[in-house]
Amino acid sequence: MLKRQSSLKNEKGMAVFEMIPIIVVIVLFLNFSIGFFGAIHTGILNSIASRNYAFETFRNRADLTYFRGNDGEPLHFAKEKMRVHGTLTEKTLSSRGDTNWKASSRLIDFMEFDNRAADVVGTQADHNKTRSIPEGRNTTVGVNPIWIRTTYGICLNSTCGT
Repeated sequence: MLKRQSSLKNEKGMAVFEMIPIIVVIVLFLNFSIGFFGAIHTGILNSIASRNYAFETFRNRADLTYFRGNDGEPLHFAKEKMRVHGTLTEKTLSSRGDTNWKASSRLIDFMEFDNRAADVVGTQADHNKTRSIPEGRNTTVGVNPIWIRTTYGICLNSTCGT
């Protein structure tokens, strides 16, 4: 006589239920991998651009306290005691005359779901321990998006850091 096994003891089809969490983990891994790749790539490109511009403006000059721009007016850096070159965010247009130096921002999660994957909100003091930010800007700072600001500079005299 044939004995019937209970359908609860049947192990056929259980691999599908085991694959669902694995697929979720793989999707999250790819999501953050692409996001962090974009952030690191932006940092590398901004570093190349900032360094290139700094070397272009310094180009074997004996006195770096002045800089003649495209309009012909010389800029003097004797009061600042240093020259710093860096990259602005892509959202800032130089023709606007915006004097704020905003950092580039990149999301660390590439695919957008209903809720951002890393929307942990911190305080302004947590994110900016040594930098000061104007009031009203980035008052609730989180970890997503990350900020990328690359600068290269040179001291013009020995009292630069004091």
